Amino acid sequence: MSIRISGGIYRSRRIECPSRGVRPTLDRVKEAIFSTLQMNIEGAEVLDLFAGSGNLGIEALSRGALCATFVDKARICTKVIEKNLKTLGILEKSGIITADIRSYLKVCNRSFDLIFADPPYNKGLASQLAPHVYKLLNSGGILVLEHSPQELITIQSWKNRSYGDTMITYIQKD
Repeated sequence: MSIRISGGIYRSRRIECPSRGVRPTLDRVKEAIFSTLQMNIEGAEVLDLFAGSGNLGIEALSRGALCATFVDKARICTKVIEKNLKTLGILEKSGIITADIRSYLKVCNRSFDLIFADPPYNKGLASQLAPHVYKLLNSGGILVLEHSPQELITIQSWKNRSYGDTMITYIQKD
């Protein structure tokens, strides 16, 4: 399966997606996310958690982000991300980490301007991890959390949008 990059310098290029265990963000949802974020991408340092194919982080790089770090616990996913970054010639702008997200959050000593988190649905991970991910944001940074509409996120958000069985919650750090 392949995914289309919807904007920026790599617009219309396709990247690979692992065939199992990954739920890629739908094009219409991805375009809505990046329409909302358009003024916050240029020069941003990005973290893509539960990265899967690297779809959201690569989209951010295509639209002018400075660099992106991709984290996923599945080796198959990080291999696909590496291949996608090499294909686009942007491996040098990226870091790829194969690790459990909880473990990564405990040892991460960096902060980011923009964080995407797309954990598996209906496991409570979005609400459990959101406070820990929030701590990694720079002042004014934005966390984009993709989750099931049934999962309640307790951190104050500035915007929520529902797209069928997908909810996007935007959380900005003061």
